[in-house]
Amino acid sequence: MLTAIFRLSRRWVSLPLFASMLLASSNLFAQERDWQPQRTWVFIVGTLRWKHTDMFASFPQENRRDAQLVDFFRKQGVPAQQLMYLKDEQATTRRVKAAFTSLLSKTSDGDLLFFYFTGHGYKSDDGHKTFFAAYDAGDDIPGWSTESIIRDIDRYFKGSRALLTADSCYSGSLAAQIRKTYHRVSYAALTSSSANQLSTENWTFTEMLLAGLTGRAFADIDGDGQITLSELAEAVREDMAFAEDQRSSFTFTGRFSPGTVLARAELKPSPQVSRRVEVRPGGGWYHEWYKARIIDGRGGKFKVHYYGWQDSDDEWVRPNQIRNLIAPRDRWLTTTLSN
Repeated sequence: MLTAIFRLSRRWVSLPLFASMLLASSNLFAQERDWQPQRTWVFIVGTLRWKHTDMFASFPQENRRDAQLVDFFRKQGVPAQQLMYLKDEQATTRRVKAAFTSLLSKTSDGDLLFFYFTGHGYKSDDGHKTFFAAYDAGDDIPGWSTESIIRDIDRYFKGSRALLTADSCYSGSLAAQIRKTYHRVSYAALTSSSANQLSTENWTFTEMLLAGLTGRAFADIDGDGQITLSELAEAVREDMAFAEDQRSSFTFTGRFSPGTVLARAELKPSPQVSRRVEVRPGGGWYHEWYKARIIDGRGGKFKVHYYGWQDSDDEWVRPNQIRNLIAPRDRWLTTTLSN
């Protein structure tokens, strides 16, 4: 079979090479991200253990993804005075509220707020209010209400856009709160669950949030070299539905465009990257199938990340270890898995 040949810059280039050059060129012109570290304020709260252990069970402390988020923003150049991270014993109800309003009051016109919470979320006895469980939350001290979070942003934040994220039960309450009335601030809320739903103890939501912000290839659904807010929301939605059987929440208001570019993305080494699959680990010797995502592909093999497992458990697998999945937006056959 003859290979099509193109004339380019006085050199002969084969069709496959020419196509890869075009793809690389398109990534060179991908839009830069729509946020600047010097104009970004970051408030991150991670509570994985609590004072009242009879009310709130602790989560594993190793390989904390909330700490990885903090590290990401630091490396991007967000000034130290614009980044607040409170975790575990530091995150008492009083301190969280005071530190939040203090940070918001230092902002300026045009600034961006990034908000993140992970831990337990719970409802009031009458079910009308949602709280994030601060370290000392209990019968005598209520946690941090999602209603007060939005109220404080409206009152103290001088910037223009606020991106709210949360990985907890009932975290969709943030989205519900910003949909209630008109706000001066333009909001976007992306959360692991709906306002009335429990959430997994795995890091599934936060892992995809990190992947989107850092420009991982598998978070770039359309492969255009950039990751937008709506694209990240879609990736989160599919992850939470596939791996955790739950519904994430996403909403935006005012001038916070869903087309906001969060990151430039890496090139996809294989068209199968991003696929959600089921895999037999350990060379196929395991009898059980585990849910995973393809994150790399080279030489006819595929690197997968298992949902709920550590990155150190990622492994390269052969196509015959991957089970065929049929889904509305993801129709493919195991036999098509090839580089």
